[in-house]
Amino acid sequence: MRAHILFAWLFVVMIGPTAPLHAQSGASDPAAFIGDFSQKGISDILAADIPNNEKQSRFRDMFDQYFDIPYIGRFVLGRYLRLTDEGQRDKFGTLFEDVIVHTWSRRFSEYDGQTLKVNSTVDDGDNGAIVKSQIVGNDGSNIGVDWRLRKRGTTFQVVDVIVEGVSMAITYRQEYSTVISRGGGFDGLLGEMQKQVDNLKGAG
Repeated sequence: MRAHILFAWLFVVMIGPTAPLHAQSGASDPAAFIGDFSQKGISDILAADIPNNEKQSRFRDMFDQYFDIPYIGRFVLGRYLRLTDEGQRDKFGTLFEDVIVHTWSRRFSEYDGQTLKVNSTVDDGDNGAIVKSQIVGNDGSNIGVDWRLRKRGTTFQVVDVIVEGVSMAITYRQEYSTVISRGGGFDGLLGEMQKQVDNLKGAG
């Protein structure tokens, strides 16, 4: 996976746009939801004068709050979901979150004052929205980022981050499908994910 796309996913997960797109405030507005995400990501993680392990813990808490992890996990598994039992699904959910948290949190140091500019918000079905934005670097570079949101009660949650046309959810789905189809089955995927988590922890 291209490094700048991986970092862009980390960036949008943690800080979002610098301000709401609309005057309307509150979690019921897609841009305001992302704006709240932004404020917390900067103050609680990137700019916080705390050890990296504490930043990682806060990152996990934010990920749990703002992302619909069970929904993303079901999408990632796709047709293989029906071949799993409850214990396997629970283990997958834990490992999937660990993979994302440990992979992305290792890149905290790459933040260098980039900002995210919101361009527009469009409806995505009856209960969703896509927030279109750009990461603006200090050197004037721009990376296109779309946030796919779904309404959950009175607020939204993120179900995908699309960077330069590359979907986070689809990328994981393709990678995991390849592992399963190589012959190891679903237990083989869980084993590979556990090895990845162990390696990431060891390198942290």
